[in-house]
Amino acid sequence: MLRIQSKTCITGILPPELVERCLEFLPFEEVHTNVKQVSKVLRSAARRSLTRGRWRPIKYVLENAIVTNALERPSSAAETAQFREAWALDPGQVLLELVVLWNNKRESHAEGPNGIASATFWIWDRGAWDRGGVGAVFRPSVARFLALVEPSIDGLGRLTMALERVERYLVKKGPGRFETVMPIKFLSLWTERLGESALVTRWLPGYAGNENLMMNLDELLNPESLVGSGLESWAEPSDMMSFIIWLSPEVRSWHLGEVHRLNDIARALSRNWQDRQKADAFVADVESKVQQGHTASGLLHHLATTVFAHR
Repeated sequence: MLRIQSKTCITGILPPELVERCLEFLPFEEVHTNVKQVSKVLRSAARRSLTRGRWRPIKYVLENAIVTNALERPSSAAETAQFREAWALDPGQVLLELVVLWNNKRESHAEGPNGIASATFWIWDRGAWDRGGVGAVFRPSVARFLALVEPSIDGLGRLTMALERVERYLVKKGPGRFETVMPIKFLSLWTERLGESALVTRWLPGYAGNENLMMNLDELLNPESLVGSGLESWAEPSDMMSFIIWLSPEVRSWHLGEVHRLNDIARALSRNWQDRQKADAFVADVESKVQQGHTASGLLHHLATTVFAHR
């Protein structure tokens, strides 16, 4: 019988190729971050798994769709195939890694006690052609990538499904680190690139802040909306509610007399769900939180502490 000394790592027994294959069964974020910190052997295996194994396409997206500003030329057929392979593998993970990349870049350029992003990050994120001739990288590159993997508005349902991963991550990380409106930012970049900019607009014309984005109310009240079909795959009603709040113009613009629209939106988006138990739970969760806000005469405070707090 083989006896393993306490100092012997399992990586000293298994062949490197088998260790690499084992890592492919872990979530991408674990391989990309935590596994590398265990040992030098596992770090090497993780790198091989990311560059040659199952997660290779997602790693390729991060290195080529964003880090390299591909605005100067169209994607080659090979690049487009890799992007679409990553999207087919795990679209939610792709979006999540883009969020993490954005935040890491922001924090790397943070300055001052308040962590205000520097001009260098601003140029990388949003761009300014009048500052040394350096153009935007992140936002237009994300828009370009999303339009390649979902080239028509018919992909709205699939994109909504993928955004659950981002929403859950924001909940888990809590307030302070991540931009508050990443999900609707992705939707805005994508629809604008497709020429469907009327779907996601701004409720304060001329103000470019991301918190100013909103989805067309007619779309949210449409039982046939692809947003609703995508939302059915989400697991937690509370996540669904926070998501529609960030899409809803009435709540986002703090028109308290119109906050009942949240109930209408929840009913409309879930009307055609096959899982009626989930639909009822979603509607009940929204109605309960809206009612709590009204009875406490402090809807803004209620939403800020129960829904927006995780941002």
